[in-house]
Amino acid sequence: MSSSNLTYVLMISIALVSIIALVQVTTKTKFELKTMVIVSFMSLLSMVLAAYLSIMIPLFGFPSLKFGFSQLPIMISGALFGPWWGMIAGVLEDLLELASGTVVSPYIGFTLNKALIGIIPGVVFLFAKKYPNQLKLFILGMVALLYGSSILFIINTSSVTASSVTYVLDTPVKIALISLSLAILPITYFIYRKLKNKDLQQSLFQKWLLSVIIIEVLINVILTPLWITQLYGIPFEIQVIVRSIKASFFVVLNTFLAYFIYRSLQRLKK
Repeated sequence: MSSSNLTYVLMISIALVSIIALVQVTTKTKFELKTMVIVSFMSLLSMVLAAYLSIMIPLFGFPSLKFGFSQLPIMISGALFGPWWGMIAGVLEDLLELASGTVVSPYIGFTLNKALIGIIPGVVFLFAKKYPNQLKLFILGMVALLYGSSILFIINTSSVTASSVTYVLDTPVKIALISLSLAILPITYFIYRKLKNKDLQQSLFQKWLLSVIIIEVLINVILTPLWITQLYGIPFEIQVIVRSIKASFFVVLNTFLAYFIYRSLQRLKK
């Protein structure tokens, strides 16, 4: 590990320990050994999934679009043990990637992403517990935001320039992109109805659906393209279009996977 990476790891570690100490003093949160072990394992599992079971697709010569499920262990940590533990799992996973050499260069924006991936499910689960009747309303709002903003963005983008090359989005291309984004909706509804007639815990499924949509919109569609634009100069517009289509599918995949894995792991808390 380079000296700059080591310095970054030490700084983030000190900040993380300080936050943990502050949380423990102010909220009387109990940091039990069993929880620490499970969260540490989830962070390690996330790192392994990111390193060996993820596919990175380059956009304009830079690795900027990842396909994988390394977010799931961090999300589940936040849902199982609360937002603070989710944050710890996310930051710890980022530090493990740096320490192992999986990630070459640190960037505070991506560390923030990892922390938010753990925090968001924890906050959603707490919100759903306090305001269960408003859960459906928030889900409908986030679904409308994800798909509506994606469609409007595609419609209003006529061309994208990158590396001195201009890519024109004419009407047939826009129709194809919008159709691809919306194709997953009827499939999702069909699967949901099938499961609802069996053993689906509807409130739990809704919690995960809202968590995943917020993560996809805030982190994968907005923040990550922003960081990559700052680092590599890849146009923000083309990233948003590509990631919106990706998000349409990964909302479904991550929701169902997180739901079934979470149900299996709930007994670990007991």
